[in-house]
Amino acid sequence: MRGLLAIALAAMAFLPGSVAAKGAGVGLWMEGQVSEVRAEGREIHLVLTGRFWFDQQRGEEPSVVEVRDPRTGGAASIPAVLMQGRPFYAMSEHWRAGAIRRSGALLEILQAAAASGKSVKFELADLRLAFGRGGTLAVERATVRRATDHALR
Repeated sequence: MRGLLAIALAAMAFLPGSVAAKGAGVGLWMEGQVSEVRAEGREIHLVLTGRFWFDQQRGEEPSVVEVRDPRTGGAASIPAVLMQGRPFYAMSEHWRAGAIRRSGALLEILQAAAASGKSVKFELADLRLAFGRGGTLAVERATVRRATDHALR
């Protein structure tokens, strides 16, 4: 039995075959101005005026699919329900630095961004989307792993 297993492992190691590519993945992102920010328990409800995009890395050929307003091609109005991830990273304005933040920090960041009118960028995970008539999009639920914090220096 051991001999058969050794032969099978050697054959798998030396025979050509397909191999799954490492480094493949999909990033889910939103960026724009937020308004109507309100908390309901752990959920944060808001409207983002900006863009949503899928960033797929497969081998050396990245591809991006962006959702914008289907009528104008400009910024879309996207209702979203977000939850702060664990861990959660507040990122500098240019995303070159970040810091781990405590629970509740995402709500504070979003309220400050809504008051100032500054744009916020989000990295999303565990996402559920709703595509509506006319090319509209809503984020029914998402976990935010990282977000821009303009107060971070």
